[in-house]
Amino acid sequence: MDWPQFDDPVRNSYRALHRYASAAAPDTVFLDDMQARIDAARYLGSDRACAAANAARPRVLLLGYHGAGNTGADLRTIETIAQLRRIFAPREPVLTLFALGDVFDHAVLAQTPRLAPTLPYVPDALDAAIREADLVVNVEGSTYTSKFSDSLSGILIGGIALAHAYGLPAVSYGVDSGAMSEPLTRFVAHHAARAGHVICRNAQARVQLRELGVETIAGADTAWTWRAPAVSRASRVAALCPTNPFWWPVRADAARARALDARGETSPHRYGLLHFHTWDDERESAYEAYLARFAAVATALRARGYTPVIVGMEQVDRAACLDLAARLPFDAACVVRGERVLDEVASAVAHAQCVVTTRYHASVLALSHGVPVFGLSMDTRIDRLLAEADCESWLAHCDADDALQRCIDAIDSLEHAGVRERLRAKQRHYAQQQRAKLDAMGRRLMAIVAAAGQRV
Repeated sequence: MDWPQFDDPVRNSYRALHRYASAAAPDTVFLDDMQARIDAARYLGSDRACAAANAARPRVLLLGYHGAGNTGADLRTIETIAQLRRIFAPREPVLTLFALGDVFDHAVLAQTPRLAPTLPYVPDALDAAIREADLVVNVEGSTYTSKFSDSLSGILIGGIALAHAYGLPAVSYGVDSGAMSEPLTRFVAHHAARAGHVICRNAQARVQLRELGVETIAGADTAWTWRAPAVSRASRVAALCPTNPFWWPVRADAARARALDARGETSPHRYGLLHFHTWDDERESAYEAYLARFAAVATALRARGYTPVIVGMEQVDRAACLDLAARLPFDAACVVRGERVLDEVASAVAHAQCVVTTRYHASVLALSHGVPVFGLSMDTRIDRLLAEADCESWLAHCDADDALQRCIDAIDSLEHAGVRERLRAKQRHYAQQQRAKLDAMGRRLMAIVAAAGQRV
């Protein structure tokens, strides 16, 4: 007779996955499960705290949103990898991506090994992966926020807290904050003392996290060092970077997912296995107004001699790009991630004459390449960025009644004598400041690693 193996980690992980997938509030269960594993790790400890400081080839686990076809997230990962290789030299770190997708259309990403989980449930797979690492780095910017999903934030915040609980050096690298749900706020506050080293990319994030008890360090976004490859392009291109600002966050709904699967149906709002974009009549109306505003911007720019090009910074933006193109009274090229590779998408922004965007990293790309950028903001990330860059007049909320006029007025001002040159000088200065902060982050990271080695 075969007795049940209650200590079988694979079987236990499947049980946990089933409980999560069957729960009425799966995201809350996910956070609770991460918390349980963090609390358990505190009693297990680790004897590898000195390995990152002293090993010939330290093993570095990179947490992030890489692989999901998000250009900004991938640029952050690419530039972090390049910096890690520089600062660890002449040692060669063994890098592993804890990937959340299969879009690896850049050589650096394609050549970096990805974790092959041995356990089916993410908290268990993450726990096992961290036990094999010497250093854990969260490379995703949108970390302390419920804007996208609590489960994603649970991986990023919880993974660093888990590594810290094991006694490993653990760093959140150039991260941001935003509105958080009550369960995520509780999770962050509970682990505030075990959050690892949190390096923020703006002062406002530091203020928000300090209120929750999280100690932070000043830093920058890691994408500032990426440089666009040279491309041939038409003159006076205006890059338009829409998204659907109104269908976030995604929320887990296991019953809805099972019902769709049972009927063999799909949904345009489904995001992955269990999650769905938030959608209702009010959001649909706001989205239609947003598209109409973006289309009016494109039409006005074309009348001023620009060639509008619609850029999808993430593959999930494809629908918004097509919806915008359908509302234009002229043909406009679409350059969308997934259909086009990372370098093409990012270069379409970096080599434009002006940019209008609801995507944060399109703003970073534009600023770092001296391209005037107007932010149609969906949350605080672009607000904070353009305010720090002293470009508040190049900003409006994506559903503001005066957003169209403010955008056109800002771009029209470029025709005035000296305006573009003064703006570019301001952007270059700000970009240089950010790159200097990133260099300082690298030195701080190595100091963290060295200090972990000395504790043992």
